[in-house]
Amino acid sequence: MSQSQFQPELFGKYYLVDKVAVGGMAEIFKAKTFSTAGFEKLQVIKRILSHLSDNEEFVSMFIDEAKISVSLQHANLVQIYDFGKIHENYFIAMEWVDGKDVKQILRKLAQKRKLLPEEFAVFLAHEICKGLDYAHKKTNLQGEPLGIIHRDMSPSNVLVSYSGEVKVADFGIAKAEMSQYNTKDGVLKGKFEYMSPEQARGEEVTQQSDLFSVGIILYEMLTGRRLFKSDNEIKTLEKIKSVAIRPPSALNPNIPQRLDDLVMRALTAEPADRYQDAREFQQELLEYMYPSTPPVIQRSLAMFMEQLFAEERADERDRLEAGTVLALQLHAEQQRLEAERKAAADEWDGDVGSSASIRTETRAGPPLALLALILLLLVAVGVLAWRALNPEEPTVVEVEVSPTTGALLIRVRPVEAKVFAGQRLIGTGTQVDVGDLPPGDMTLRFEADGYQIAEETVTVVAGERLVLPVTLQPDEPEPPPEITPPNPPEEGPQTPVASDPTTFTFESSPSGATVKLGGAVLGTTPFDWDGARTNKSYRITYSLDGYDPVSFSAKSSSTDGETFSRSLKKTVAATGQVNITLDTTKRWADIFVDGKKVGQTPLFKHELPAGTHSIRAVNESIGLDKTQSVTVGAGETARVVFSLE
Repeated sequence: MSQSQFQPELFGKYYLVDKVAVGGMAEIFKAKTFSTAGFEKLQVIKRILSHLSDNEEFVSMFIDEAKISVSLQHANLVQIYDFGKIHENYFIAMEWVDGKDVKQILRKLAQKRKLLPEEFAVFLAHEICKGLDYAHKKTNLQGEPLGIIHRDMSPSNVLVSYSGEVKVADFGIAKAEMSQYNTKDGVLKGKFEYMSPEQARGEEVTQQSDLFSVGIILYEMLTGRRLFKSDNEIKTLEKIKSVAIRPPSALNPNIPQRLDDLVMRALTAEPADRYQDAREFQQELLEYMYPSTPPVIQRSLAMFMEQLFAEERADERDRLEAGTVLALQLHAEQQRLEAERKAAADEWDGDVGSSASIRTETRAGPPLALLALILLLLVAVGVLAWRALNPEEPTVVEVEVSPTTGALLIRVRPVEAKVFAGQRLIGTGTQVDVGDLPPGDMTLRFEADGYQIAEETVTVVAGERLVLPVTLQPDEPEPPPEITPPNPPEEGPQTPVASDPTTFTFESSPSGATVKLGGAVLGTTPFDWDGARTNKSYRITYSLDGYDPVSFSAKSSSTDGETFSRSLKKTVAATGQVNITLDTTKRWADIFVDGKKVGQTPLFKHELPAGTHSIRAVNESIGLDKTQSVTVGAGETARVVFSLE
């Protein structure tokens, strides 16, 4: 929604400056309050839609949310400031978190074909557990547990600020001892994809139910995949009840075994087998982060958020500023109206006192002067109200400029390659950055000595920068020429000639491997190939991401066909990654790795061979020139933070 589509409005003492979201039950606004000496406060108003104000069940649930949330004061929970009813609308005023929710973060990364860095996923889960542990253990003034359970933990209810803070929101269906509204047995409330098995069965929920939901969120942050997504809610619930879950490493081979174990414990079928409480889960995540610490990761996360949502944040600031200007005008008009009403009331009181004797003598009606004053006040109030609703402002013509070109960042492994678009050479190297590309489909060709020519078709989108990883395969040696005996044997069974057709069945463990004959792709295992001929050798290669390729010679002397089954071994990572940042978001530095410039801070997931490397940060304008050594483990991510002190 653009600012031109939403005009600020007065809602009680709040000025609604922008609409953030609207659903079937409530709408969310950014709102401001103004006070003396230019004081203003930005908040969020969650307002029930008018037609639901008569729904006693929903209103009771909304009141419960306010009662539960206002009692919770913690850095990892969204704070509640006010609750009430204005006209026909119940509302909650709450803390504004300047950032995005995890659902928006994962969606943005999916558009860019990227995963959330592992360290950030673990940090977010750690912070969620801190907030939940506080809520789960909250007591009343007598020290009695309130028994708060969120019951609706999902990516959209985890907010991440641009400064790296993490807050749990929306206790709308939370269960607590203070609740007036209680869900009937067997009635499901919450987002089905993030329920625990016991919640999906309509059974009693506990703190461990929230931890199962946190496990789902962590799983999805690590893999970029929806764990229980299906085409309908019934199937989703059945998948949850069965708890048939593969570890995250099955989808993301970079996930180490230790992190696999942490996630899978949270996702066990029986609540008793999960973490005892959110505190235990949090401690396990904290130990996994070591030697890094939450404050260090939070600073890196802040820079990551700034970079990921740079365009959106600029637009949000512009909209908030425009809305605030209009709200201030409305506030000034309201103050002027109030002052004039007060002045008119004071004048009315004076006139009443001076004409008391007239009224005691004449009962036929009010004096003529009094009628004139009333008429004058009505006209004045009408004019001022019209001005408030139709402020005189200069005409502003807004021109929206949309980007017309896109960009590509191509990363080639394991060697440098020439990159062609059609017949045009657009770059050479292991990393090729190309801008000003017209939107649409583009076929790229990659050539390198000793490697097979590869082609990729990409879709360039205006205003977006697509990251394209490309892995080249080494050339396969040509099969030796066949030697056919000059004369077939005169006696014995006749051997089928090479022209007889046969069928090869290709199988692999795991399945899904690409089957290649030389440089040509035949299909994906399991796969039947009808193009084979008897007594002819074929050089076959199975390849699958994360596994070592397997090559073998396939041959059959029977027209009945042959099956070729091979087991693939996981590739042992010979490389690692490093995240390089400064200890402030207000400065930058050029980064040199082993003497070669590789980019500027913040630099995330920069791939390096396993081993020890020299990292240098340089910014001559601020006198920065520092060098650190870092050891990168195979398949691991190291961290380097340069201090400006």
